[in-house]
Amino acid sequence: METWFWVLGWFLSILTMVVNGFVILLVCRKRHLRTKTNTFIVSLAVADFGVGMLAVPLRFFCSLATECTLRSKERLIVTFVEMIIIYTSGINLFSLVLERYIAVVKPLKYLTFMKRRRVIQMVLTSWGIPFLFTLTLVSLIKLSAIDLARTFSSYLGLLFEVILCVVLIFFLASMFLVVYNLNSRDHTLAKQLQFNQLVVRAKTQNMSAVKWVALITCVFLSCYGIMMRCSLLLLTDNQSCNDSYFKIPLRVINSGINPIAYAFFKRDIKREFQRLLDLQKASLINNRIVPTQEQQSS
Repeated sequence: METWFWVLGWFLSILTMVVNGFVILLVCRKRHLRTKTNTFIVSLAVADFGVGMLAVPLRFFCSLATECTLRSKERLIVTFVEMIIIYTSGINLFSLVLERYIAVVKPLKYLTFMKRRRVIQMVLTSWGIPFLFTLTLVSLIKLSAIDLARTFSSYLGLLFEVILCVVLIFFLASMFLVVYNLNSRDHTLAKQLQFNQLVVRAKTQNMSAVKWVALITCVFLSCYGIMMRCSLLLLTDNQSCNDSYFKIPLRVINSGINPIAYAFFKRDIKREFQRLLDLQKASLINNRIVPTQEQQSS
């Protein structure tokens, strides 16, 4: 691969690790941020941190190794590791969106369904399913059934990708419908109470939040659409995709955008992030003022 691809890939990987690492440290250090929703955000951030740490570096070091050819076991293992960490990120994203879907669409069932034990079960399941998938593929590789492992991963991967995309689209459409109904109700109420300006502002904020979710969903669907194309090519023509130039950067971008959309636009984390920025600004101002006062006194 060309030099520009590795420069771009390493830059996106480092940026993804920094952003997700910041979210992990912020939520873990602040006790008031340790909520049910933020548990899913941290789990997703850990998975996305893994995407940034493994997606491009694994390909880079594999390209440097002479024995890592297209049909070798080493290249197959690298591909499987990439798939597992990306699927882990996808399942964690599904768990987070499911939690938000219940909170928005079915708020009365949220407290009874989303208990602490249920949250732990969902997080463990998000990591356990890809682990079992990896264990199965590694067992097939050790039995020298490379073609069977490739076919099995393609069928199972395609099934997973289709189900995840369909369910995510359903969740997004349901959220759009709920926001539309709420805005219609608020608009009708505004006409009755003659407070149009206040309600229009609330409507803009709601639509802005849904647009950000839609943006992240489009990036996610684009990433998984490419993965579905690869799975279909492997199953039908038994050939490689040859789309790494845009597939791998898109995967890393998807993992880098997730914490921005689902964490930095979340009210409590955004408030804490703003507080840290204010403290940093105040510290810089004090560092400038103190030398100036010392010079004036001397």
